[in-house]
Amino acid sequence: MKKVFLFLVLTLLFSQAFANDANQSTLEGLTTKDDAHLVKKFATKLSTTLIFETKFSDNYQTTNRQDEYKDSVAKLRLINKFKLNDVLSINSRLLVTSIDNRGKVAARNNNPRGGGDRTFENIGVIAQELNLVLDHEKYALIAGKFNLNFGKAWLWNRGIWIQDLVNNYRQIEKLGFAGVYRLGDAKKTGQYNFSFSAFTNDRKNLDNSLMVSRDSGHKSDAAPGDTRSLQSYNAALDINFKFSQQEKLSYHFAYLNLAVNPRASALAQNKIADQKSVVLNMNYQRPIFEKILLDGLFEYVETKNLNGNGDLSEKYFTANFITKFDEHWSFLVGNSNHQYLQYGANGYDQNLSEASVGYEFGKTSFFDRLTLQAGYKNLRNDYKTSVDTRNGMGLIMRYYKDF
Repeated sequence: MKKVFLFLVLTLLFSQAFANDANQSTLEGLTTKDDAHLVKKFATKLSTTLIFETKFSDNYQTTNRQDEYKDSVAKLRLINKFKLNDVLSINSRLLVTSIDNRGKVAARNNNPRGGGDRTFENIGVIAQELNLVLDHEKYALIAGKFNLNFGKAWLWNRGIWIQDLVNNYRQIEKLGFAGVYRLGDAKKTGQYNFSFSAFTNDRKNLDNSLMVSRDSGHKSDAAPGDTRSLQSYNAALDINFKFSQQEKLSYHFAYLNLAVNPRASALAQNKIADQKSVVLNMNYQRPIFEKILLDGLFEYVETKNLNGNGDLSEKYFTANFITKFDEHWSFLVGNSNHQYLQYGANGYDQNLSEASVGYEFGKTSFFDRLTLQAGYKNLRNDYKTSVDTRNGMGLIMRYYKDF
């Protein structure tokens, strides 16, 4: 299987592709289309969207000295689409990023001299998506490996850190089938996009990585979604309104059921239950003055039977606002809160705040977009018996290029 994965990754690295929105998965892109996209004909069958991101962070003040460190990370995204005809396409999403490796992280954490050097740590290549899509005017079907349509607050191009907490509930690397049905008109009564997917976690098929070994799940972990059958499912409704070129309103409602294999779980049988989650999201963009645009995002997520354990649950609430000036400058303020609840125990709360300023350069022959952001963050972990705080500053650059 590793040889097959290597072949697919190398093939995709040197192929060309197209993406509806570089910040969205294949399924999410199909649920946010407006009428103009539905009838668009592509001039080329092969094209590529490349996004390179690098971030520099300085966690300069923390309660625990082990958490004081300077960090440099980089990510490279290749979002691919190969059109077979007007309705059929092969889509993929490659990610070059820091890979989870428990052994190397444990060795670094045992360093008695503090947080250590984490510059470009454990860089590897993974295939987040590889699927076949049939996209008609009113409906679409997906088969293969894809990311789910659950939540929006984890979108990675709004801030520097504001998505870090909520990224915990982002659902990626699933194997199965999905369908989308679209109704309405975003400029009139609103467009209503219904989606449904049935899947299992990609634990033994295309979950390998190149360049560095990646931690993989085991059957004995009994992770939600690991039933090796299509018992898990995700249903969502996306509602889009387009009042003008700049004024837009969207709602996102979704339900997620991650099935648990009770025969593999080490929990007591009366504690085992499928993990169930709901998400409520609203995103509103509106010009408030000439050349000033306000973009607000709100999202609430609640999960029961976290990790298949009936004693565990969690809640998230995220709110962030971006003010854009003169099409180039932007200012973001945001807050994300996480509550971890455990029956008969204290649990804990997390709160992440960010303030950052950004600048976007206009299109040139070298890039289609180039954005810079600099900002400040505060993370507060309340364990009920103790409080841990972390303050940091950072800079991020994102480079976009279509081929």
